[in-house]
Amino acid sequence: MFDRSDIRAAEEAGILTRDQANRLDAFLMTRADPAVKAAASQPENLRFLNNFNDIFITIGIVILAMGLTAVTALFFGPQFWGMVTGGRAGAFGAMILMPVAIIMWLIGEYFGRRRRMLLPTMAAITIFTGYTGLSIGMISSGITGMNAETVTSLTGAWKTLGRSGLGTFFGCGAAAALAWLRFRLPFCMFLMAVSAAAAAYTFAGFFGDAGLVFGGLLSLLIGLTTLTVAIWFDARDPGRISRLSDNAFWLHVAAAPQIILGLRGMVMGSPTASPDTAQAVVLMAGLALLGLLSLALNRRALIVSSLLSFWLALGEVVSAMGGGVSTTFIATALLLGTGIIALGGGWHTARRALLKVLPRGGIAARMFPPEAV
Repeated sequence: MFDRSDIRAAEEAGILTRDQANRLDAFLMTRADPAVKAAASQPENLRFLNNFNDIFITIGIVILAMGLTAVTALFFGPQFWGMVTGGRAGAFGAMILMPVAIIMWLIGEYFGRRRRMLLPTMAAITIFTGYTGLSIGMISSGITGMNAETVTSLTGAWKTLGRSGLGTFFGCGAAAALAWLRFRLPFCMFLMAVSAAAAAYTFAGFFGDAGLVFGGLLSLLIGLTTLTVAIWFDARDPGRISRLSDNAFWLHVAAAPQIILGLRGMVMGSPTASPDTAQAVVLMAGLALLGLLSLALNRRALIVSSLLSFWLALGEVVSAMGGGVSTTFIATALLLGTGIIALGGGWHTARRALLKVLPRGGIAARMFPPEAV
C-alpha cells in the first residue's frame, strides 16, 4: 500500500507528471473506504516539519548566520572608514552580507536538494533572501547618493532611503524567485509576496501619504490580489495533494494580515486606532465575512490572522453594552475562546453546512473543495 505522500514524492522525483499524479490520486480516492477519504480531506498539513531534528538544525543555521556575519564584519572592518569616506558605504555593507548569503545558499543546496529537509532549507533561503536584498539595497543607496550631505532632512532622507528600500525589496523578490526556480520551495511564494508588497508600500511613501504606507486601500488591494493568486493555486489542486496547495497556503499567510490591516484602515482611518462602537460593528461584520470565506476555502490562515482585530472589535461592542475593563476582558475572552474551540472542533460540520448554499459545479467546485461525508 502507498498513500498521498508517496504520490507526491514520485511527482517531485520526476517519475510522475503533475497531471498523472492528480489523476492517480483521484482514481485511488474513488476506491478508498470512507475512513481513508476523511483522512485525505484534512487541510493545511505542516509538510515543512518532519521531526524535532528539523528544528534543531534550523536553530543551528540561524546561529551560524549570526556568527558568520560577525566574522565578515570583523574581517572587513579595517576597510570600513576608507570605503565610507570614499563614498562606498553601500559596497562595504554588501561585502559583509553577500559572503554569508552565498554560504546560506550552499546550505540550502544541501538540505533542500539532497536531504529534502524543508524547515532548514526555509531558514537558509530566508537569510539568503534578506541578505541579498539588503546588499542590493546598500549598493543602490551608494548609486543614488546616500551620504551625510544628502540626508540633511526627513524628506531628503526618505527620498534617498526610499530608493534604497526599493532596491532592497526588489532584490529580496529577485532572490526569492531565484530560490523558487532552483528548489521549487513553496515558502518562496511567501517571500516573493511580502517583498512585492513591501516595495509597493515603499513606493507609496514617496507620495507622502502615511495611510497608504501603513494601511487602508493599498494594503487591502495588495492583500486581495495575493488572496486571488492563492485561490488560483487552490483551484488547480482541489485535492490538496501537490506543491500547488503548499504554494497557496503560504500566499494565504501573506495575504491575510494585509487584508486585516487594510480593512481596519478603511473602517477606522488607521489600522492601529481603537474603533468606536459603530466602527467595531462594521469591522466585525467584515471579519465575519472573511471568516466565512476562510471556511469555504478550507483555509484557517485568514481566521487566525483576524483574531486580534476581532478581539478588539468584540471588546468595544461588549464595553459599549456597559461592561467595565475587567468585565469586558473576561467576557470577550470567554466568547472568543469558546467560538474558536467550537469552530475548530466542528470545522467540517460547519463547512458541509456552508457548502450547501454555494455552487457545486464549475470553478466554484474547485475553489471550495467538498467535505467527506
